[in-house]
Amino acid sequence: MRRADGTAAHRPLSDVGFGAERAERYEARLKRYVAASAMEMEPSGHATVHLDLLGVGARRADRAQAALAVAERFGLQVTLTGRRNTGARVHGEAEQVARLVAALPRVLHYAEELASSAARMYGRWTRSRAHSAYFAALEPAQRRAHAREFRAAAYRSAVKVLTGPLEAAAVPEYDPGRLPWDQAEAVAGAIAEYGWVDVRDAYIPAEAVRVLDTAVPSAPAPRSPGRGQLVLLGDLRHTRPRPARPVVVIPCSGAKLDRPAPAGDLYIGPLHTLARQAADALVAGGGTVLVLSALHGLLTLDEKVEPYDHTWKDPGSVTVEELRAQAVRLGLADAPDVVLLTPGEYTRRASAVWPGARTPLAHLGIGKQRGRLAALRDSPGAYRHAQPAYAAAA
Repeated sequence: MRRADGTAAHRPLSDVGFGAERAERYEARLKRYVAASAMEMEPSGHATVHLDLLGVGARRADRAQAALAVAERFGLQVTLTGRRNTGARVHGEAEQVARLVAALPRVLHYAEELASSAARMYGRWTRSRAHSAYFAALEPAQRRAHAREFRAAAYRSAVKVLTGPLEAAAVPEYDPGRLPWDQAEAVAGAIAEYGWVDVRDAYIPAEAVRVLDTAVPSAPAPRSPGRGQLVLLGDLRHTRPRPARPVVVIPCSGAKLDRPAPAGDLYIGPLHTLARQAADALVAGGGTVLVLSALHGLLTLDEKVEPYDHTWKDPGSVTVEELRAQAVRLGLADAPDVVLLTPGEYTRRASAVWPGARTPLAHLGIGKQRGRLAALRDSPGAYRHAQPAYAAAA
């Protein structure tokens, strides 16, 4: 399977079997784990979301800790909130925040399933003749408390394995000389290691897009003049910083002219043409448009190029390190406002050069990419302040 933006990925945690009824039950269960606020979008392309982890007692607290670990796996800043640390404030690059919100209920549900698998093993031990004497000596309340403690430890172990790289999973070895119910971490850790998935791929693209498209602008921090200072409207008009002129990156195309030409004229593919129109609209008040070529890297529009036939899959494609060096030579490596009107591999490589870049085509199939580019072309002003502001038009 491939992501909607064209990059390779699998979609773990989304296969719930066949039938609408089963799918509805699964979606209903997901709503029991976490409630998320509308995402608050900043002009910088970063965003904040507030999460309320659901459940009761210790299980709710464990889910909050799990949410913290999952958010950190997405590279986001997270702070637990609430009187009992059962909420979280998550901040970071908007798309990663959206992916987290879409992925988190699925990850929490999957961790519960892994813990339940360990708990079923515990149940078999309680019914086995080999261990009957131990459990018979416990009072009913003690047996229930013991089972809860085992399952909680199993859940925490499963989360620990899932939220780290598989090669770094430090699962304790199971010791046959010890009582099995005293080894919850080893038992559940082994189950989680066997069923490991990359939680960063657990989101459904359409859900991440919905989070982005329903975001609201964050409220600006109020500013007040210093004591005794008089602020005049004329002063503000002259001292307000000008908005950064954007750098807009567009893809090359397989279709080209049959003769050497400037990069701004050479490519004639339909997606490139639409991206160029949107880019021209975004930089109408000033800015830079660059073409990203798999062979040549970052090209200015006036840079003359010979026709060629090369894709990202071919040997000799430009590397991220080469792209960074090109951005430095162009004086754009530290550009504060970069917009990537690119799909797939173009976006992945350019994002490594500008990690804070806005990527309005992410998660979208080719049809919606074209629709969004058309919206940008026709209403570029809507995009200047918040990434999702134009999205409804797409």
